[in-house]
Amino acid sequence: MSYRIAEVAELVGVPATTLRYYEDIGLVEQPARGGNGYRSYEDADLARLRFITATKNLGIPLTDVAELVKAYDVEDCSSVAHQVVEMVAVRLAETQTRIGELVALAAQLQGVSARLADAPTSGPCGEGCPCATAAPAPLADRRTFVPLTRAPLVAAPDVPVLACSLDAGSVPGRISDWRALVARAVRREPITGGMALQFVASPELIAEAVRLAAAEQDCCTFFTFTVQMTTGQVRLEVRAPEDAADIVAAMFGTAG
Repeated sequence: MSYRIAEVAELVGVPATTLRYYEDIGLVEQPARGGNGYRSYEDADLARLRFITATKNLGIPLTDVAELVKAYDVEDCSSVAHQVVEMVAVRLAETQTRIGELVALAAQLQGVSARLADAPTSGPCGEGCPCATAAPAPLADRRTFVPLTRAPLVAAPDVPVLACSLDAGSVPGRISDWRALVARAVRREPITGGMALQFVASPELIAEAVRLAAAEQDCCTFFTFTVQMTTGQVRLEVRAPEDAADIVAAMFGTAG
């Protein structure tokens, strides 16, 4: 079956300009042209472009995608899959590191926002004003990394390991669940070693808070969760070691 470029673009899920760009950089060969001069794609071209799109959507650089395309055309599927797995492993390691950086950055930004909220209502900026002093030291000197790996970690006795064994594919869903719960808090207050969140009680909220606390403690053992229930209210207390303070702030917010 033959396809026009507009049809292929719709089936693959990329603009026609992207398909032309792939031709320009030599990622794919230019398709044959019909008597009317239009590009004519075959089923094999469509399958190859879907493969390219799928690997590129994993964040694999186009230079590496080009190598995969060469393998796709001549090697067994198992061999190509193995190469994709290796490249995905590199991307996974990069993503896990970036998650740690973003958690630390989010905590810093929350702290900066809180300090700037105390700026005086009048007077010019100058030496010592919050605008010039709210920013902390460079992130590279202050960040806390949270290794997302099941590899064994060695730590001194009685020193909790700041690590999470949750597989990377499950991280976005877990973060989304926590954000949805934290957004329902009617009050936050700092406590020794962490943060307390107050909620309006409901059976569904209690069940969700307990579920998430149990799931998080199972993969991130440095967290301690306490759920207190009183008439009409639920209090969730989250504690962690001092070195994980920025993680607590990023996940559960600051006082407010």
